[in-house]
Amino acid sequence: MRILNAFIFLSLVVLVSCKPTSETQVTKLDNQTNISESGIIYALPRTNLRFAIEALRTDVIPGPYYEYAEKYLGIENAPKEKTRVWQISNIVVNSYNDIDPEQYYFVEPSGKMNFDINKLIQSGNIMPINKSLDGIFSNDFYGDNKFEHEIVFTNLSTTKFVGKEKITYYKRVQRDSLFAKVPVTQTQSVYKSFEDKAEEAASFIFQIREKRFELITGMADFYPEGNSLEIALKELNNLENNYLELFLGKEITSSYSACFEFTPSEAELSQPYIIFRFNENKGILPPNDMSGRPIIVELEKKEQLDNFSFLMLDQINRQGTEYKDKFYIRMPDLVNVKVFDGNKLLAKRKINIEQYGVVIPIPSMFLMGNEKFIEFYREDEN
Repeated sequence: MRILNAFIFLSLVVLVSCKPTSETQVTKLDNQTNISESGIIYALPRTNLRFAIEALRTDVIPGPYYEYAEKYLGIENAPKEKTRVWQISNIVVNSYNDIDPEQYYFVEPSGKMNFDINKLIQSGNIMPINKSLDGIFSNDFYGDNKFEHEIVFTNLSTTKFVGKEKITYYKRVQRDSLFAKVPVTQTQSVYKSFEDKAEEAASFIFQIREKRFELITGMADFYPEGNSLEIALKELNNLENNYLELFLGKEITSSYSACFEFTPSEAELSQPYIIFRFNENKGILPPNDMSGRPIIVELEKKEQLDNFSFLMLDQINRQGTEYKDKFYIRMPDLVNVKVFDGNKLLAKRKINIEQYGVVIPIPSMFLMGNEKFIEFYREDEN
């Protein structure tokens, strides 16, 4: 198939280098079309829409000392449970063209032609059937890093969790003919209670604040100079935040990406299309996952090509000349693409969509390399 495609494209290049002598027939291919061995096949482009979604996942993990935040720091309503919230941060709407399977045309020259078909290929008006489909992406979701089993809080205190405790017990000792109870003191290791460790962490926070106050006011025994003061204050702030997290918890934000695409048809002009679903607790979901609300795309054709065919033919034939060697191309229509979450507009862009345009015949003489009658502009609008 690759050799056949290459042969067709090379044949097309050879055929466009000579002067026209008679009319060339261009026919739309269907199941009943008889294809001559001397003909050329080309296709009209079709537009596909691609939506690149970025989402943020914010996880709040309660601190191990959350229940003592009010008692030792005076902070109320410290988080007590794990929470997870998703939000859509950005949506980028792009497009790419591939071959429209319903728009194949067969060119059967009668004699020789003299127009630059590369002009149509480079402008994107037609596509050779051996064109590679670079840049096409499948629907993908890059998500869910798991950290539920990771150790989130590692620095719980500046002192040991095991302390020393002296205990006294009485030992019976014989003295002469009598027994007496003698006190004996022994030191043993004991685990400090969780509340004791929370109190120590809170005390350390107040020590940090005291040291920072002394540095700022110049009351410290040693006053750093230059950038040293800025660095010292920054490190004290980081240290305080780390210990505050033991009471207030950690907030971890992760970025995720997803990609969805579809090929617009006439149906999407009358009803919205669900590109994906979204749930604040689950994030970005496939369109068929009913646990999320639909994120829809609405398409509004600008109708810029109304009566375009009539005006084009009138311009070409204004002097009553009947041109031969007509070549079929399609002019895309500009479409407003809008992405909604309910009534909230998330993204919008104006894009030329080929399949919403009109197919028109262009005389080959207006497609010659030195002809300035027709210029092609196919840029989208942001």
